[in-house]
Amino acid sequence: MAAVIRTTPQKARTGSTLDRFGIAVSAFCLIQCLALPLLVLVSPLTSLGLLGHEAFHLLLLFVVVPVSAGAFLLGYRTHRNRGMLLPGAAGLVIVAFAAVFGHDFGGDLGSAVLTSFGGLLLISGHWINLRRRREFLLSQR
Repeated sequence: MAAVIRTTPQKARTGSTLDRFGIAVSAFCLIQCLALPLLVLVSPLTSLGLLGHEAFHLLLLFVVVPVSAGAFLLGYRTHRNRGMLLPGAAGLVIVAFAAVFGHDFGGDLGSAVLTSFGGLLLISGHWINLRRRREFLLSQR
């Protein structure tokens, strides 16, 4: 027999906080990727800074993966809707690929495009997760 795991309202709120944080981190990645090429055009020294360094992308990856995985897991345990898993998982895979291999395959532009696309998918997954969690909690009242 499978055990049914009930999520308390407190856990649901924690998951919502993780989704909001995941959206913020993904949006920051997106803004950084879109703004960096413009900054590089304006100042050659900008690309030497922290935001253009591959280590920065790996650092963001180590924040994005656990936050997103935790939010998606808590969300699924709450609402049992798999709708956020496809964009969320695809976004995580693309962002991880871009952070680790993006510069080797596509240079700075390719890495920025991949990271931006993955970030948009992650934001979509978190948004769907938030909506499903909210719908579920409202139906429980």
